[in-house]
Amino acid sequence: MPDGRWLGVDGDAWFLVAESPEGLVYESDAPPERLPALLRFDEDVEAWNRDLLAAAPEFGPRVAAARGLRMMRPSDPVEEAFCFLCTSNNHLARIGAMVRSLASLGEPMAEVQGHTLHRFPTLERLAAVPEPALRAQGFGYRAATIPRAAEAVLTRGGLDWFQGLAQRPRAEAHRALLELPGVGPKLADCVLLFALGHLDAVPVDTHVWRGYCTAYEPDWTYKSVTARRYAAIGDAFRARFGRRAGWAQQVLFVSELRAR
Repeated sequence: MPDGRWLGVDGDAWFLVAESPEGLVYESDAPPERLPALLRFDEDVEAWNRDLLAAAPEFGPRVAAARGLRMMRPSDPVEEAFCFLCTSNNHLARIGAMVRSLASLGEPMAEVQGHTLHRFPTLERLAAVPEPALRAQGFGYRAATIPRAAEAVLTRGGLDWFQGLAQRPRAEAHRALLELPGVGPKLADCVLLFALGHLDAVPVDTHVWRGYCTAYEPDWTYKSVTARRYAAIGDAFRARFGRRAGWAQQVLFVSELRAR
């Protein structure tokens, strides 16, 4: 919001959040424990960073550069996954506009500070959106893949199938996601890490690629991200950081972003 507050929806709840000298203050229609759970305040991020530094002391400057970073724990994997479908080959301003456009297709849930908030649309609603309607909103080729991906999830069992991926081995869940229209390796890893709780998933974008090459594979710097190299980076992170591989990816991503 223009005044520095953050207004948003997670699943069936809305939050209006602001910073104060005492910490975060917020309004919400959710139980008081919901926001701390969303922001993983129940997790000791300093312990995560100690694990990173024990495995890779060279991450010291990156941990310092990513100070304040938290990895959220959203409640609706469908919401996360279809928001990520808007991110491929895209920039932040356009992604935000597309996500807001998709969200407006859901059921209204509250009026807050003059804003009508919507619950993210169901799989059935997403599958029924006409492609021309999304193209008119600037979705480009994603206008076709979003309804098709929703239909593909429904044919596999809908929300139950999607949530069940959280309980399957990461590699198996990754393969299952790759079968959905519009989902490639990086997007599948984003969904695993942020929507399904597979904290050893390692999405590799240009920032992570650049940081990894600088630290570990300088000979790759001017080479392309092939499928073999992509897989090698994820395997290397898991071998070095174990259950903190996804957190190491986030620290590397944010430190690269802030440095440039």
